[in-house]
Order: sequence, then C-alpha cells, then structure tokens
Amino acid sequence: MLLFGAGTAQTPTVARADVPELAWCTSDAGLAIGSAGSSVACLQFTLAALGLYHSTLTQKYDKHTAEAMAIFQSNNPPLRVDGVATPLALTQMGIYSGVDAQPPPLCLADARLGAGSSGPSVTCLQDKLTKAGYLHVASTGKFDKNTSDAVRAFQVATPPLPTDAVAGPSTLAAMGIWSGKTIVQGGQVPTVAAGGPWPAGREPYPNWNLTADGIPYYGNHVACTAANANIIASEFAKDGADDATQQWATYIASREGGCNYASVNINPATRDDSHCTFQLNALAGMFEPHGELGRRGWTTDSVKQSMQNCADAASDLWVYCGKGPWTPPYACAPPWAGDLGFGDA
Repeated sequence: MLLFGAGTAQTPTVARADVPELAWCTSDAGLAIGSAGSSVACLQFTLAALGLYHSTLTQKYDKHTAEAMAIFQSNNPPLRVDGVATPLALTQMGIYSGVDAQPPPLCLADARLGAGSSGPSVTCLQDKLTKAGYLHVASTGKFDKNTSDAVRAFQVATPPLPTDAVAGPSTLAAMGIWSGKTIVQGGQVPTVAAGGPWPAGREPYPNWNLTADGIPYYGNHVACTAANANIIASEFAKDGADDATQQWATYIASREGGCNYASVNINPATRDDSHCTFQLNALAGMFEPHGELGRRGWTTDSVKQSMQNCADAASDLWVYCGKGPWTPPYACAPPWAGDLGFGDA
C-alpha cells in the first residue's frame, strides 16, 4: 500500500497542524475512461509512484490514466490488459477498497453509419467525435459531410482502420461505442454472397479439409452443414470480413465443436467454458461485466440460443480482436490499439 496525502508517500517524522494527516489510499474497482473522483486520484497517485503515470493528479480517468493502467497490467501477467481498474489489478497494487463501482455509462452506436444515416447512433458517434476533437460543430443526429470528414480523420489517426469515412464495426469499436449490432442503415452495406463464399480454396492451416461443396472443416471433425456455414459466413460478412475470413471462421467452427452451437469446450489452461462452437471465450475477458461485449449484454448463456447468435457474437469478437480469441495464445488486443488491448477514447 501507499500513503496518500500532502503530495508525498513518505511518513512525516514531525506532526504539523498545517499538513493533512496521511492515510492509506484505496481505490474502488470498475474505474474506466469517464470515471472521476478520489478513487481515480488514488490510482493516478499509485501509478505515478510506480513510474507509469507522468501527468498531474486530475482525478479524471482519461486516456493517460488508462494507458498507464494498461502498462501496469501488461507488466503483471496474468492480469488482463484492458486499461480498466479491475479488482485483481488494484489488489496487486495494494489499493483495492473492496468496492466494485460501475463504469460510467457509454452511449452506443449500431453499425454501419454513413451518408443517409440518422438517429441516436449518429448522435452518439458525433458526440464521441466532438469529445475526441475531430468534430467541431453541434451534434445533429444526421450523418453529414462534417461527420464524414471527422470519421475519416479519426480513421487516418487510428491505423489499421479503413479510411472510408464510414463508421463500420471496427471504427465504432475503436471508439469504444459499438453496440455490437450491425444493421442496414446508411452507408455502403457489404454484399453477402448468396449461399456463402463456397467453394473455398486450399489454405495452409493445420488439418484444413474441404467438403465436396468446398466448405472448410477441421481434420476428422464434423463439418458444418451448408445452412450453418452460410449463417456463419453471413454474420462475418455483415461486419466487414472478406471471403477468406468467412471461410476461416467456418473451419474454426468445425474445429471447436462440429458447428454445434451448444457444444461445450473446456480450456484447462484458462478454465474457459465456452458454450459455443467458436469457443467464445471469457479467457479474453470479453464477457466479463467490464469486457467490451459484456458491457453490451453478451453472456456465455446468451450465445447458447442459436447458431446465428453464436456466429454474431463470434463476429463481434473478430472485429475487436482479429483472429486472437480462437487461436493461441488466447489473448485479445484490438489491432488498432497497438499493444495496449483497449481502444482509443
């Protein structure tokens, strides 16, 4: 633990009336970008004492605080690297108060947003762009040229996002406001091939096999039916995946449970109980209360409802993490976040 007060972590040798009494500094868990108050000040103070935080004690959980927190997490495995003050991370710092606070509420936006889009999702997008310094006019709820230019500027500054001025799943995810839902609303909607992207070609993945119809499957595992393979391909296509990724996802579905959404896969190293053909994993922290999908209502139970729900959730994770959640080392760091594992805010 650290002592907090009077700008120092050293216990004074002489008590003085004009110096505040030093006390143990504690911080509530659940702090994330948008949080504020004494718990944030304690966390910032602690991170500064560890040489990770180099700004002033603002008591506001901003990008600099999240970056410092993520560095601490990356230096202390097996902590999940997400820039959020989790109970485990605070316990390791010695400042956990034992209180789990809720992260600040976020507005959420459905994809895809482009020319012609309007409504609450666009307002959320505009508010986020304004807060980030990319949009300098009032939010209107209508996707106009100012919004398009601001989205493109954000994408240019956040590689490897596509610079198409359309707020698709990956762009909204990088902003931290994606609802996890893809709808046909404005912008150019990806074309989903009728019947799926079959036949697939030969790929250099381990035990890659093809059915007579060209649907990939793993080794001697059960291949997806054409109907389930088409569902998987369609959900990934809606979130911007190319044909090769749609085919790969179908191969992974076969590997993880024969395209049976109700199959249970146990990973003994991570104690992951997937309940889904894609091994939709708590091991990446995505379904925890503060995980990217957990905040949006996904649970390991909800993915058991149907193959479409399972494929939709799998595609959500693909947008955030690339192929990471379904292949070793079972870690999740969005490609636009470098090594930090959380989106810009």
